[in-house]
Amino acid sequence: MPKHRRFRLSWALLAVGLGLGFVGVSRLCAQMSGMPLGSVVKNFVMPQRDAQGDLQANITGDQATIVSYNRTQIVNLKVDLYDSSGQNVTTTVTSPRCDYWTLERRLSGSDGVLIVRPESRITADAIEWDFKTQVAVLHSNVKVVLPKFTIGGTPSS
Repeated sequence: MPKHRRFRLSWALLAVGLGLGFVGVSRLCAQMSGMPLGSVVKNFVMPQRDAQGDLQANITGDQATIVSYNRTQIVNLKVDLYDSSGQNVTTTVTSPRCDYWTLERRLSGSDGVLIVRPESRITADAIEWDFKTQVAVLHSNVKVVLPKFTIGGTPSS
C-alpha cells in the first residue's frame, strides 16, 4: 500500500486575509449606497491598514456601478493581501466582474475568480462570499494547482 503524505495549506490564513480584503469591498459599496442609481466610481483604490498603519490589503477595480439600492457591480476587482509587515503581497484575488449585495452582505460572481498564493493557484467559474459568516464558496470548475507539492521524499530546496 503506498504511503500518502499529508499536506496543509494555510487555508485559515487565506480565509482571514480574504475577510480583510472583502471588508474593504463592503466599505466601498456601503459608501456608494447613498449615491443615485447608475452612479459609477472608476479606477478606485482602497488601501486597508491596521492600527499601526501597516498595509493589510489593497483593493482596486476598474469600475463600481450602483445597479440597484441593493447591488453594486464591480469590474476587474483585484485584492492584494499583505503579510504582517505590510511589505509583501501574500495572496492576490481577481475577478473580471462581481456583484456586492448590500442587504445580504455578500459578494458573488460568475465570470471567474483567481486566487494566487506562493504555494497555490485556485481558479473557479463562480464565487459566493458571505461577509456575515466569513465563508467563501467556489463553484463550478474549481481547480487547485500546487506548484511546489512533492509526493514522497522531501521537497527539494
